[in-house]
Amino acid sequence: MDRTVDRISTYAANLTYSDLTPETIHAVKRSFIDSMGCALGAFAAEPVNIARRLAARVSSTMPASVLGTSMKTCPEMAAFVNGIMVRYLDFNDDYLNRDGPHPSDNISAIMAICEALRTDGKILACGITLAYEIVGQLVDSADFNFRGWDYVTETSIGSAMGVGKVLGLSKEEMAQALALAIAPNIALWQTRVGELSMWKGCAGPNAARNGLFAALLAREGMTGPDQIIEGTSGLWNQVTGRFKFGPFGGKGRPFKIQETFFKPRPIMYTVLLPVETALRLREEVDLDDIGSIKIFLDKFCVLSSAGPEKYDPHTRETADHSIPYLVVAALVDGGITERSFTPERFRDPKILALLKKSSMEEDPQYTKDWPKTFHCRIEVGGKSGQQWMQHHTNPKGHPANPMSDTEIEEKFLALVHGKLGPKQAQSALELLWRIEEIEDVGVIFDALLI
Repeated sequence: MDRTVDRISTYAANLTYSDLTPETIHAVKRSFIDSMGCALGAFAAEPVNIARRLAARVSSTMPASVLGTSMKTCPEMAAFVNGIMVRYLDFNDDYLNRDGPHPSDNISAIMAICEALRTDGKILACGITLAYEIVGQLVDSADFNFRGWDYVTETSIGSAMGVGKVLGLSKEEMAQALALAIAPNIALWQTRVGELSMWKGCAGPNAARNGLFAALLAREGMTGPDQIIEGTSGLWNQVTGRFKFGPFGGKGRPFKIQETFFKPRPIMYTVLLPVETALRLREEVDLDDIGSIKIFLDKFCVLSSAGPEKYDPHTRETADHSIPYLVVAALVDGGITERSFTPERFRDPKILALLKKSSMEEDPQYTKDWPKTFHCRIEVGGKSGQQWMQHHTNPKGHPANPMSDTEIEEKFLALVHGKLGPKQAQSALELLWRIEEIEDVGVIFDALLI
């Protein structure tokens, strides 16, 4: 066994609910409430409908629920459908450093296995904390996307460990689950390049499904490849390069889930600050006089929205991953709503004309400060010679500018509006704030039944 596998599997097997501090448990609740709101908000999305149709074809002796419905399927398909619901609006939480997978993509897999096994809320919280910790450590240490690999491989690993915790896997079984999560699940960054497809919002949930399956295989005695990370043809040499984890959470150290980035708007995280900056700039700019729009950011944010498609979007997924488009939309419309992601808006001639006048550029100082401090500077040049500029840092939801519990609640209630009645929504919210007291995770699905 290589040293990295040994370290991960030892930590995963030994972590217990008693290791979680009150602050950690509170952070779990915030992410869980946020994720459930996002899930019901995306209930009617077409990719969710596609996955739900597939899930309906599958029955299981260990059934798990599809959120918002009375449908039962196998845990793997429940993880996939529910994960797409959490992810698809691009409204769920994030964690950014070298990479930027959404750690809440793991929640659907851990929920599914907890419900199938009728476990309590403490086990759910422990599994979620572990998955976030492993994903966060990988985000801080490993290079996936800059080498052409999708960061959702980190989600497969996190879900395998989180589900393994729920299953009560031993250290040796955790090591096998880790190998089985990595070897067959290396994903391509092409998912996030060019004109984006529905799969952009489904890749993470699929990775969570794969991690769950890996843990189930390990529980049944399946073994995975040896030296999966440090071996000659392992993860280091073939995918990420060498990396070294920092100290894991616990024993007086905070867990990664306590450093989560939340979203006040349903857009890619690296777009949040540019949109906020554009909205403030709109109060000054003469829209009819705009001759140029220059957006200055760190290298990570610039690369997150690179490519000619981002200046000429043809799909919803491309629009919500385009910093130039969303800056222009914010300037023109004074806000970003679901309408911003309709063809009539992102193909509007006025919007497209301003996109042709837009550009992005890296500011080296911003790159040095990132991700501890996010920067955005937008400079608008007028055809008349007038100049406008705004520079802002750390969007709402960044750990240095956090969303309050009240704001998390308001987001949840807004997302479930029209799906749950007011009393049901409030009752569900109160239940989710007490997940550590729940004796059977299945009651969560009952509370969120549409």
